[in-house]
Amino acid sequence: MKTVSPEEAASVLRAGKVALVPTETVVGLVAAESGLPRVREIKGREAGKPIALLCSSADEAFELAENVPPLARELAELYWPGPLTLVLDLSGGGTVGVRVPAGLTVRELLHAYGGPLYATSANLSGERDASSVAGVDPRVLSAVDVVVEGEAGSGEASAVVDLSVGRARLLRPTEDLTEDRLRRLAEQGPR
Repeated sequence: MKTVSPEEAASVLRAGKVALVPTETVVGLVAAESGLPRVREIKGREAGKPIALLCSSADEAFELAENVPPLARELAELYWPGPLTLVLDLSGGGTVGVRVPAGLTVRELLHAYGGPLYATSANLSGERDASSVAGVDPRVLSAVDVVVEGEAGSGEASAVVDLSVGRARLLRPTEDLTEDRLRRLAEQGPR
């Protein structure tokens, strides 16, 4: 396990490698698009399962989507930066999951990289998420190219809200974002 700075990790990610990075929620496996096959291999994740993009700002996240409904902007205002992933429509079909994390270390990495990065929890598929690097499965730890040390997260993965094709569905609730809360926000409309 090679521990590096966010700047060094950004350089490694540009070369198609995979980094382990703590966020405010759980530790993430982070990669550029060229590193996605390795992320799936490390996790034991099927190729068709989507992996979200971490972005440095709501503007950057929303630029990736074709249509950004008012509810997406409302949720971003309330929860970003923070533990919320929004699933939005892509131009030409399909969807993209985007999140603007609040964790200092991952934000430093995004700044150093200069664009969105793919991220998923640093665990084997179906296994428990780790809130700190020390809690990451040794098999995952030994498979990544570099590790960026940082503060431990809450241990609770981000909420996931699907706003594609004109719907609003809560795919993964959290303590802060429940079905009732999402329904109230959707009914309330933009402020």
